[in-house]
Amino acid sequence: MESPSQDSAKSLDLKWVQRYQEKKSTFLYPTEWVVRTLAGGNYPRLKIDKSRFCGARILDMGCGDGRNLSLLMNLGFKVHACEISETLIDELKQQASQREWEVDFRVGRNTSLPYANGYFDFVLSCSSFYYLSEQVQFETVIQEIGRVCAPGGLFVGNIPDPHNAVLRAGKQMPDGSVLIQDDPFSIRNGVRFMVAHDANQVAALLKPAFKPLAVGHQADDFYGLNVSGYIFVASRV
Repeated sequence: MESPSQDSAKSLDLKWVQRYQEKKSTFLYPTEWVVRTLAGGNYPRLKIDKSRFCGARILDMGCGDGRNLSLLMNLGFKVHACEISETLIDELKQQASQREWEVDFRVGRNTSLPYANGYFDFVLSCSSFYYLSEQVQFETVIQEIGRVCAPGGLFVGNIPDPHNAVLRAGKQMPDGSVLIQDDPFSIRNGVRFMVAHDANQVAALLKPAFKPLAVGHQADDFYGLNVSGYIFVASRV
């Protein structure tokens, strides 16, 4: 018999499969903060040596519908990507064949990544690493990402702040995460998100595996839907 946490994880998997199947599109647009961070111009607090990109291995962890994959390939990375179920991976492989993507796809979660120690020069987490199932400790997630990232490698990610619309009416948990109870998209109710209240907390959450090199803040009001949180580039210690 499966535990309640396994049942909850399966339910979430099915919801994401259904959402991505319903949202299939001919066009995929990369996420703005990812474009700005990896391909953007001269930002005062962000300095990335883009000469490191060509030939470097990058993991798009929790790649979703694959919207950032073309960008990563165009920047010269050797791209690897993982998602939480075989069904999602099969969908992504079909897209890859149609779009002529050169991507290595695997099933994996933020607590269990199917790669060797220190395999990646870069890890990208676009709205994924802060998901926590019932029994998962956030420290375990950071340890796992740190395990697959080479020393001196970069972790590029985002994490919501308490004002994000997904967290409205959420329940504050003892570990600092928030239990989602009123997701505007009705997908993540019952799931916990780790959140950050400020840049200092971002740094604290990434310890001891990573040290932030740059932290930014995003706060967008999309016609009544607030999308807010922190974006960061951190170095593997």
